[in-house]
Amino acid sequence: MFRRTHPSRRAILKAGAAAGAFGAAGVASAGTAFADAVPPAGSRSYDVIVIGGGFAGVTAARELKAKGKRTLILEARDRVGGRAWTSTFSGVPIEFGATWIHPSQTLIWNEVQRLGIAKVDDPFPDFTVFATESGGYAKQDLAFLEHQDALLRRFVEGAEQYLPQPYDPFQRADLLVDLDKLTLGDRARQLRLSTLEQNWVSATTGAYGGGFERGSLTQLAHWWALCGYDTETFHGINVTRPVGGLSGVIGKMLAETGATIVYNAPVSKVADNGSRVQVTANGLVYDAGAVVVAVPVNVWNSINFSAGLPAEFGRMSTQTVGVPTAKKILIQVQGDIGRPLVNGKSGALLDLVIANAEKSSQGSVLIGFSVNPNLDANNLSQIQSAVSEVLPGTEVLSVKGHDWGKDAYAKGGWTFRRPGQLLGSLRTVRQPYGRLIFAGSDIATGWAGYVDGAIESGIQAGAIAAGLSGPGAPA
Repeated sequence: MFRRTHPSRRAILKAGAAAGAFGAAGVASAGTAFADAVPPAGSRSYDVIVIGGGFAGVTAARELKAKGKRTLILEARDRVGGRAWTSTFSGVPIEFGATWIHPSQTLIWNEVQRLGIAKVDDPFPDFTVFATESGGYAKQDLAFLEHQDALLRRFVEGAEQYLPQPYDPFQRADLLVDLDKLTLGDRARQLRLSTLEQNWVSATTGAYGGGFERGSLTQLAHWWALCGYDTETFHGINVTRPVGGLSGVIGKMLAETGATIVYNAPVSKVADNGSRVQVTANGLVYDAGAVVVAVPVNVWNSINFSAGLPAEFGRMSTQTVGVPTAKKILIQVQGDIGRPLVNGKSGALLDLVIANAEKSSQGSVLIGFSVNPNLDANNLSQIQSAVSEVLPGTEVLSVKGHDWGKDAYAKGGWTFRRPGQLLGSLRTVRQPYGRLIFAGSDIATGWAGYVDGAIESGIQAGAIAAGLSGPGAPA
């Protein structure tokens, strides 16, 4: 529950919740790096190939080094990080992807501490904005957030019983059979929420799911369980950032892999013949004893797995796990407007707006999150109209957005499972298939949608791949 004197409720910046799937990047060298170049023909055979240089892929590569494996990372972009991406806007550093970490996310938290990277907490918001009965918006004292929190607790009531072990979400599958069929919209109807109540809670429920009728109740409840069934922690997971962004974290992790990495190398084909796996990228064929596929679930169907995959893989990719309409927008406004926390109505152009920690020389920099398919993330006039609705009198000077659904190497933003996926495809896709092992935050059983989940999945995938690839080279 929100307490005006308790700083942890700044966590209301649950905004990026989903944004947990977003972070930072930057080209970093590992053992050998090839950008726009390729390894010589004689060096295209490895113990393991990792497809994708995000946190899951880099973690897997580091685990493989510890097992004495010779590893190649094929990265489609010109940077590592995947849906984690740090850049600049209006002269200040910003994140287009994952931003925050929390002590409850022990893998990433301990990683940051081990690497000696400092952490900083985002400042507390000054005020909040919510929908009104008349259909507009009104500025509110932060204490108003208690209304939203009360509705959120109703959404996830009973999670202690049906998700008693957050890192083993299948433990009470018997209690989840009916619940996993529900969308967030189904749950809102069960609770008989009024339109106004649904608008009040949209930014922390429906917007996370890509809309009330897309996201599953069990995904929201899973996050709630991981937060210890506690409102303060649920909001607090989006407060603390590593200094320098998550790009600094993954850069240091990559340097520990000893792997060869090829940038600008999107994979088009994977052929497992039972004893070796051939991977085609940019027309070149690489060879390994095992392959870790560490790209977003939404991208799986873009790769030709010539030997075929079980139906659950294609089905999950078609259904999507990463929210396919997710967008993050940086907004430069005129002057210092304070630190707003705007909770958009269900279906609004901007679902949530918060203030960036650093201001520019021109004034406040806002961060907007949207799952509205009709929003152009770089259309200044459209975003000006959306901002004017919630923050009247605010002049937008410039915008810089990224539409993750239109990103060919992501095809969606933050993780939020669909109804039926927890008890349906998830267990199958987490198992190795032949010499292929799939990894990523999308399929983590812990912090799915956060960097911690990507690291969890990468550790597991690296261990399995090491066993499948045969005897390793001397460490």
